[in-house]
Amino acid sequence: MITSSAEEVEMVKGRDIIFYALAYLLGDVLWQVLLSSSGIAGIIILAVLLAAASCFCIVSLGGGRADGVAGTLCLLGFALLGASGAAVGGLTGEGRLIFEKAAQLKASISGLLDGLLPDGNKAEVAIAKALAIGDKSLIDSALRNQYKASGAMHLLALSGLHVGVVYAFLKALLSIFGNSPAAQAAKRTVTLIILWAFALISGLSSSICRAVTMITVYEVGSFFGAGRDMLRSLAISALLICVVNPDAPFGIGFQLSYSAVLGIYFLFPRLKALLKYRSPLLGYIWNTLCLSISCQAATAPLAFLYFGSFPRYFLVTNLLAIPLSSAAMWLLPITIAARNIPLIGVPGGRILLLILRTLNEVISIIASL
Repeated sequence: MITSSAEEVEMVKGRDIIFYALAYLLGDVLWQVLLSSSGIAGIIILAVLLAAASCFCIVSLGGGRADGVAGTLCLLGFALLGASGAAVGGLTGEGRLIFEKAAQLKASISGLLDGLLPDGNKAEVAIAKALAIGDKSLIDSALRNQYKASGAMHLLALSGLHVGVVYAFLKALLSIFGNSPAAQAAKRTVTLIILWAFALISGLSSSICRAVTMITVYEVGSFFGAGRDMLRSLAISALLICVVNPDAPFGIGFQLSYSAVLGIYFLFPRLKALLKYRSPLLGYIWNTLCLSISCQAATAPLAFLYFGSFPRYFLVTNLLAIPLSSAAMWLLPITIAARNIPLIGVPGGRILLLILRTLNEVISIIASL
């Protein structure tokens, strides 16, 4: 029993970064909302608030008085760093060569997609571009309203779902290189390079950065033998995003993305445990339903606040649309790479076109219910 308690304390202490990230976020938000015009008085108010909030951290971390003092000082330090970052304005990527190159690559891929689906109409090309590079410029209002009414708007905005599909695709593709230590290191490096390239091309939205940063923490932690902790990875991603862009917490994408992941963390395991199953098909259906309910329950208040509506058939939508969109995302890079191969490129484009048409038809039917 003593060993168990000691292990729990060590696990909680290993999550110190969660408290520090929250302190940084609190300093960032408080400075911008309440304290930016208060000068020295604002800093004093911030310090008092954080000193009070640190009591929770001290109790949670356990340990003696020295640990409590050190925890309080670290919390205050991170909060002041958050306020300082908000006051300075963070880092900016404007004019950087890497962003310019990413924009050029995005334009090149957009042009490839135009020629990849020559028989497709504007709707299929628009969805292909949205799924591949986050380009929603071709999506007209009618198609957008259908996706909104059916609860599939998250498919049009690149998010953690899309990063997960790309990550799974890369893991499957690179599995042929074996599992030796050298191969694993090489696969992790290639995977992270491609994922961050994908994030750059898609515009570095908060949801994409959150997902890619979490995977980066997972992969780096696995390389050094550390365990995978979703909350710790989530906290690190939030901290890094706010360092680069102090305005990120006020964006709806940031709020929805982190709310959805918190819903998955706290609700999904409990919902999943309600049903025991042996059939893989039943398992897929149940896991998809539980995942959808977890995300929607966590993001529903924000959806009502920002959009004033709630999709009634989101369970049906996710059950049908997620497999179709995932299949399209798996097929997109293969079709692009094999576009000039006679017996692969053309059939691949036709299959991709069929999947995209089916996806749009499913969305249209659900939206009309």
